[in-house]
Amino acid sequence: MDERVRATVMIPTFDHGPMLRSSIPSALGQTIEDIEVFVVGDGVPDITREIVEGFAGEDARLRFFDNPKGPRHGEIHRHAALGEARGEIVCYLADDDLWLPEHVEYMLTLLQEADFAHACPTRIETAGGVFVHPGDLALPFFRRRVLAGMSFIPLSTAAHTLDMYRRLPHGWRTAPEGTWVIPYMWQQFLSDPSCRAVSGAHSTVVHFPSTLRSEMTLEDRVAEIELWAERMAHEDWRQWYEDAVLDFLVRDHARVWKVNQELEQRSAELDRVYASTTWRLHARIMAMPEVGRLIRWAAGRRVGGHRLDSLVRGGIKRNTKGASPDRDASRHPDGHRQG
Repeated sequence: MDERVRATVMIPTFDHGPMLRSSIPSALGQTIEDIEVFVVGDGVPDITREIVEGFAGEDARLRFFDNPKGPRHGEIHRHAALGEARGEIVCYLADDDLWLPEHVEYMLTLLQEADFAHACPTRIETAGGVFVHPGDLALPFFRRRVLAGMSFIPLSTAAHTLDMYRRLPHGWRTAPEGTWVIPYMWQQFLSDPSCRAVSGAHSTVVHFPSTLRSEMTLEDRVAEIELWAERMAHEDWRQWYEDAVLDFLVRDHARVWKVNQELEQRSAELDRVYASTTWRLHARIMAMPEVGRLIRWAAGRRVGGHRLDSLVRGGIKRNTKGASPDRDASRHPDGHRQG
């Protein structure tokens, strides 16, 4: 029982019992067969217990941790289960997601030279489309984003070495109220400067975010995941999925390119404004010590309901355009000349 296996797969579960009929087979059906699968319960109902025990009776690689309901999402149960883990790496699968058959194999490849890794985050929209959230932990921007609590790494896409987990100060622990559980855990890895993190470019996970499905019943969600599991069994599905991911990335890149071009155009327009004679004259006048003292003296004073410093600034701007102060003073505040 103490012999190491290639990977420990953890499936935390609470009240998605019937969805396990689809998610568990995607874990047991990996191209890497030398794995152990931990289904970690957090106060599960009887239907979940029956389903998981049925799988455990058919496949000795699966273990069921039948825990009472713990705080928050039962993070403490995950930590306790990993105390018995024998895998070289730990992969996570949400009970309402699916893996492609080579997911564990891909994670093993990524973690050969890393401590924490994730597959390309790809989710299924409620309308059936594909959404990709690209990120690269090799870039400080994305690592800082996770540390700020804005994680783009779903549970089912992530993996880490067991050795790295055991070097963490806490491991899975109860997240504070109002804090997202998953980013809170990933922050422990990425806050350690010695943790080598890598982002995968391949989509090996089919993710169905619960946050987008809050209006769906459990029956609807079971029907959805069963439909996708059936689709994934067809030979032509893989090509469709890869094409859908590529199509999204190409279109998303085009949108980013368009925004960059618009920003560059606006930047060029600002450069022309700053280079104009009027702007340079305005800047010189405002830099004059006498003008600065006058504006500081006028700050807070009001004339006719207007701040005096605003009137002074306004007069300077109008003068730079060649307007006469006397002529401007003859205008009514609404812009019309007085009769």
